[in-house]
Amino acid sequence: MSSKYLHFEIMDRVGVLYFNSPPANGLNLELVNELTPIISSLKADVGGIRSLIITSKIENIFIAGADIKMIKSYMDGPNLVADMIHFNTLLQQAINDIESLPFPVIAAINGHAMGGGLELALACDFRFMAKGKARVGLTEVNLGLLPGAGGTQRLPRLIGKNRAKDIIFNSKLFDAEGALAAGVVDQIYEPESLMEKSLEYADKLKGRPGISISVVKACIDKGIEVSLEEGLAIEMAGIERLLNTNDAKEGVTAFLEKRKPFFQSK
Repeated sequence: MSSKYLHFEIMDRVGVLYFNSPPANGLNLELVNELTPIISSLKADVGGIRSLIITSKIENIFIAGADIKMIKSYMDGPNLVADMIHFNTLLQQAINDIESLPFPVIAAINGHAMGGGLELALACDFRFMAKGKARVGLTEVNLGLLPGAGGTQRLPRLIGKNRAKDIIFNSKLFDAEGALAAGVVDQIYEPESLMEKSLEYADKLKGRPGISISVVKACIDKGIEVSLEEGLAIEMAGIERLLNTNDAKEGVTAFLEKRKPFFQSK
């Protein structure tokens, strides 16, 4: 399940999606059109993938953001607004699909993540970042534009409205330590350890009950956007869904029998 600019592999129930579009993994229409079917396939996966790591094969680059040459070509063309809205709609949808995958997604940020690159990472459940040269930021205001692939929505939800405004208004860039302090990333590692640590974390999830994690993820992601009352109703629906699963029966039985449970479902 790979394409011209994307490479996907499975390593013992852990999916790894590599961006590989030199020189900078610039997000353009071609790349987004390759990304969409891969993510759609993962949403429909029945093979038991328990987690996904998104990273890059390009040294010192995660995803540098939108392809500026593409934007300039749209500006020079006759349909600037229509072309950009079309592209941004597709990019937003692809990123939304990443966010709604039914298993944990880790962004292993092994280089610069600017604009759309950081916006994609913000849609992941966890962001692990390499120390050193890598920088992250939403710098679209420097171009007289705005982060149009979810940055104005996901960053405030992650770190708070005022801090997000300050970062976006001033196009602030963060190294790994700064991104961790700002709450933009969750863990930082030496560059040579980033993938090892990401795989190590994903590995821990393989023996966990996949359907339970999927339902918990949905409860948290949906519940955070609604009132507490509505969130509790979402949680109750999640309990109802899980009660009759084989994993729930196995978990309770194993607890009573004082043994390690063996979870089978996705």
